Amino acid sequence: MIIGMGKSPVTAILQQYNNICAYPCFFDNKVLLTENRNRAYIQYIKLLVRHYAKYGRALKIAIWPDYTPLYKVEKIANIYLFNNISFIVPIHDLSELEIVDELVENGFRVFAGYASDKKLRKYELDDFKEAVNYDQWYLGVSSKHEVREAVLYNFQGFDITTFLFGKHKDRKDSKKLASNILNFVKEITNVKGKQTTLYDFVKLPSLR
Repeated sequence: MIIGMGKSPVTAILQQYNNICAYPCFFDNKVLLTENRNRAYIQYIKLLVRHYAKYGRALKIAIWPDYTPLYKVEKIANIYLFNNISFIVPIHDLSELEIVDELVENGFRVFAGYASDKKLRKYELDDFKEAVNYDQWYLGVSSKHEVREAVLYNFQGFDITTFLFGKHKDRKDSKKLASNILNFVKEITNVKGKQTTLYDFVKLPSLR
């Protein structure tokens, strides 16, 4: 299981751990993509190109712009240059699995992204699991319940937000935040697939 994390004050500390894909390894921009859906993908792809130009093959996983078929992205940049990147395609409606199909047919490595926010999807988790035949990514894990789902439903990866780790004052303490995240990752990698182990895990102090 891969754990992704976007840009934050602690990402530099996390980059040395193999099972964490922390910025610049992991790239997204949730604020941009949710502010202006119709045109956001253009600016997002331009940011992705600049990120790739700066960090090169350190970039391993990137969010695909929401609601955006391949032909639109092809007009903005030569997306085929990013042959080492795995893209996570956010699925808001199961019909958008056509975007995943097209990317795979064109040689891209892809995760189908499950939207954790109920307001951003028109399906339930069981429907998603039944419909998706590709690697699956749980987008935006920020609660114990979502951690349980990501692990119990065998997602290949999920990205975490700092809201998962204590109160605001705790998250502002970079050392404490990094320690909580590393404890979290250690426990995740020790999960053996047994529900009893998992439920012990979600009672960790760092997740209360």
